Amino acid sequence: MLSGRIAIYSLVVSILAGCALGRETVDVSAPQAANPTTGKYVRIDAVEDKRTFTVKPPSADMASLDPDQDSSDASKARAIGRKRNGYGKALGDVVLPEGKTVSGLVESALATGFEEAGYVVVKQGDPNFAAAAPVSAQIVDFWAWFQPGFWSVTTNHKSELHLAGDVGALHGDQTVKTHVSESKQVVVASDWREIVEKGLSAIALQTKDLVSGK
Repeated sequence: MLSGRIAIYSLVVSILAGCALGRETVDVSAPQAANPTTGKYVRIDAVEDKRTFTVKPPSADMASLDPDQDSSDASKARAIGRKRNGYGKALGDVVLPEGKTVSGLVESALATGFEEAGYVVVKQGDPNFAAAAPVSAQIVDFWAWFQPGFWSVTTNHKSELHLAGDVGALHGDQTVKTHVSESKQVVVASDWREIVEKGLSAIALQTKDLVSGK
């Protein structure tokens, strides 16, 4: 029995370590909803990425970038995770493709939450833009990581957003926090995309529930 566990653990280690060196690009899409044709108008004025990146993170759930790679603000804006081997050593980065940012994905998830709550989300240039209720957000946390075990690997994503506005049950400053996870027997590159998209869907749902007063 022990030898079987060791064999499985070794497999997990090898899978997590495979292609772990260097930066990996993963395309992610935010959840979408139909914008209502009637209802109260909302505009999202700003979504600021205020995450703190740690140079040598003591745990996998903390945002960080490989110091041997580009660590500019542009790279941080695209960062969604950090690969580690089965022993917990931080390795290569996981980032969004050029042209996509975490703040852009979060803005889309927030818009979906408002739309699903019955609000009409408008953008600059819309005739109702000036009259729409303004909402802003700060991203305090947004990160994905894998947690190896003897029999499976758990994929995780967490987020913390500070929203400000006066829409429905949202009054002043309020916080949206999410944490989603899935257990996998074998992990592959696409699991990064899957867990982050699940996290974005959780943001949309939490936003909907917040403004709906649930």
